Amino acid sequence: MTKYKIKIAIVEDNTTARLNLRSHLMSMGEFDIASYTNGKELRNGLRTIDFDFIVIDFHLGQNKNGVEWIQYLTEAKLLKPSMGIVFLTSDRLPQTISQILDIHPDVLIIKPYTIKTLHTSISHYLSVRLKIKPALEYLDNEQPTKALKFIEDALQGTLSKRERADFIKLKGRLLIGEQRYTEARTLYQSILERSSNVLWAHWGLIKSEFLSGQWRHCQNMLDSLINEQLTKDKAYEWMACVEIGKENYGLAEKILDNIKENDLTIPATKLKVLAYKMQDRSDEAIRLLEKKRQSNFTVKERFDEYTIELARYHLQLAENSAMNERAPRLHAAKCLIGNASRSILDNQTQHQRDFMLAFACILEGDTQKAERIILDKTVADAKSAKLATMVDAIKVWFGLGKDDKAREIWSEVDRKLSAKDDQIDQLLADSLILQTEKSLGLTEEKAKRVNDQGMVFYLGNQLNDAIELFYKARQLNASVPAFTLNLLQCLSDIKKAEYKDQQTLALVDELKDKNLSKSNRKRYNLIRKKINDFPDAYSMPNYAEHLSENIV
Repeated sequence: MTKYKIKIAIVEDNTTARLNLRSHLMSMGEFDIASYTNGKELRNGLRTIDFDFIVIDFHLGQNKNGVEWIQYLTEAKLLKPSMGIVFLTSDRLPQTISQILDIHPDVLIIKPYTIKTLHTSISHYLSVRLKIKPALEYLDNEQPTKALKFIEDALQGTLSKRERADFIKLKGRLLIGEQRYTEARTLYQSILERSSNVLWAHWGLIKSEFLSGQWRHCQNMLDSLINEQLTKDKAYEWMACVEIGKENYGLAEKILDNIKENDLTIPATKLKVLAYKMQDRSDEAIRLLEKKRQSNFTVKERFDEYTIELARYHLQLAENSAMNERAPRLHAAKCLIGNASRSILDNQTQHQRDFMLAFACILEGDTQKAERIILDKTVADAKSAKLATMVDAIKVWFGLGKDDKAREIWSEVDRKLSAKDDQIDQLLADSLILQTEKSLGLTEEKAKRVNDQGMVFYLGNQLNDAIELFYKARQLNASVPAFTLNLLQCLSDIKKAEYKDQQTLALVDELKDKNLSKSNRKRYNLIRKKINDFPDAYSMPNYAEHLSENIV
């Protein structure tokens, strides 16, 4: 029987460093090692080889950095959940370390490293990997519940202190992935009670609070982290997310001003562009995107991403303009799309380009050309694309009168959005989808549907699931008092003072003079009495004023 060799990918642009690393790893055992100089080569390798883990440097010459490539490959579904990630970096800058930690690597090794450090770190990882392998296999087979059960059972057994920490880290990520935010919050809090300097537990707790709608709790935690050099920039990104969620766009912009423009990551840049856009300051949004684009001219993949973002912004401006005023914006968008498409990376990028061009044609009124561009495109193509491309496809097919195709993708968008656990991605996608639904006149239909789903959860006593759907229904169509009343009912049942940007007492006041049906008026009065019986549970500090005074 042939002994299985662990398959390792090394991604390092420096030839000497790459050869030395390969030599050091080979001295540890009989590994099957493939070496690459950049993320493009790794991407091609992943199409034919199932690696057990990847050792990747942060800086990869004139290419995307290691974190950006891991994020890209994960989104493209070329990285299996079972593939381990070992990061190397000689860069001790806080923004670099925080970027790496934010994607939960299995191992982080700071250069220059000793052979002993490398051997110790990799040996420990391989030992843990062997014990945790069944859970990883469940994840590869899209069975997260079984993976979580395996982790929980293992934590009842005998594990070393370091192994236990690795198992708990994975458990926390799985709980968030399964949207079991209360349990995740409890897990991270218990870790921080024992040791307050565990950075991954801080970020895990903040993510749990954010995704469960406890935005004020996030702000309280982030206040302390902006004073720490290692966590400062990432904390500002999180704070901006919260304020954009609350529609405090000016404050979000002010928060992001604390990060130097050169240090803004692509997600942080997108946040700042959204803040400008929602304040009708398009010139500043375009200036920022153009500046980031030009400063990354030598990094082809990052240059292309900023180019596409700028093209999309011009398309959005054209969409919101009168037909006779669209030409300059559409011309700019099409030139940018062409500029970014000279070296198409993959099918996903090709779909992105084609749907954007087709949408530009629809905005011009040339539906025949739009039809030709997407002639060979299927619903499956759109469903496998990024969320922004799915939204473009919805607009294109509605514009071509193919409502059945548009609605099929529309129904898939929510599922894909709920599967995102990156807060910036989720916030940006949610904003884009909401604006699209409003522009297409779909909000009333969607609001009724999600409210009905919320009632199913509410009647099944799944209040945490119900509250998000009632919140969404109100967000889509606040003119229907019943949606607001359902949200208020949920908040009062679980004695919550707030959910995301909605405060219980403000909702009580808002509904006071609304025209409610007899049964809803009776329900409102009962809710109000319940809230009056527990006034302390619903009192709220004015955090926005405090934040505005102290952030800069």
